[in-house]
Amino acid sequence: MNKADAKYMEILRSKTPEQRFAMMCDLMDAQFESMRAGIKYYNPSATEAELDQLVKERLRKSYSLKH
Repeated sequence: MNKADAKYMEILRSKTPEQRFAMMCDLMDAQFESMRAGIKYYNPSATEAELDQLVKERLRKSYSLKH
């Protein structure tokens, strides 16, 4: 672990469970916004409803992968 990683772990350990959960939620929101933006980029004429459907399909595919 390098110094940056160690510092990050120190910061995380100083947070309450609620703060860490909020951080995780923020990261997930950013991930979904990024995914939606990418889908919109490749489907510029898609309506909001179509984008919602495409995002749901992408998530289904992502979470159904066997590891």
